[in-house]
Formats: sequence, structure tokens, C-alpha cells
Amino acid sequence: MTELGQLEDQWQEFEKRKVQIVAISVEDRDNARVTQTEYPHLLVVYDDDKKLSETLDVLHPNSAPDGGDTAAPTTILVDSQGVVRWLFRPDRFLTRLQPSEVLEAIDQKMPRE
Repeated sequence: MTELGQLEDQWQEFEKRKVQIVAISVEDRDNARVTQTEYPHLLVVYDDDKKLSETLDVLHPNSAPDGGDTAAPTTILVDSQGVVRWLFRPDRFLTRLQPSEVLEAIDQKMPRE
């Protein structure tokens, strides 16, 4: 959850760029609600049936300690027309983008609207 905290800390920079950060949680609804409370400037979407994660192709099957699936740390920039402008999925599961890297990608890849 460190990554979400770092993104939350930069919410004003995202707001300046008119960008909404959406985090997809593969946990159940109650856990997603707790996460939403902890990070009020992000939008937390619960995906306990993993249908959205499957559609986005971000699941790592059987990678959780209990043998379940986990979501790969993926950043997708989508413009207001629904066009994917940039996708980042690291080679290593533990690699995460810093908020400054996300902001740089937004500045470079997203159209000015």
C-alpha cells in the first residue's frame, strides 16, 4: 500500500492535470472500502471476482502466498475519450512507479484537453 500512499500524497499534482487515479482492488468490497477511506483522493474499485483484472490482463495466476491470484502492478493512462495513451507493466512484480514518474508520463503522453 506504500504506492497508494505516495500517490495520495501527490493528489494536488494529479488534480492540476485533471487526472483521476483509479486503484483496482482484488480484495472484497469491505477491504476496498477501508482502502478508499485511507486514500480519499484516489478512486478504489473493488474487483473481487477479478473480471476487470482479467479483462485488463493484469492477473498473476497463483502468485499469492495462499496460491491465489494477484494483480500485477500496472499503470494505464486513459484519456477522456477512452483511448489508452500509455501502459506500464514492470518485468519484476515488486517494481512500482514513483508518483513523479507517473506525473512525467501524464505530461508526455496525455493530450492537453
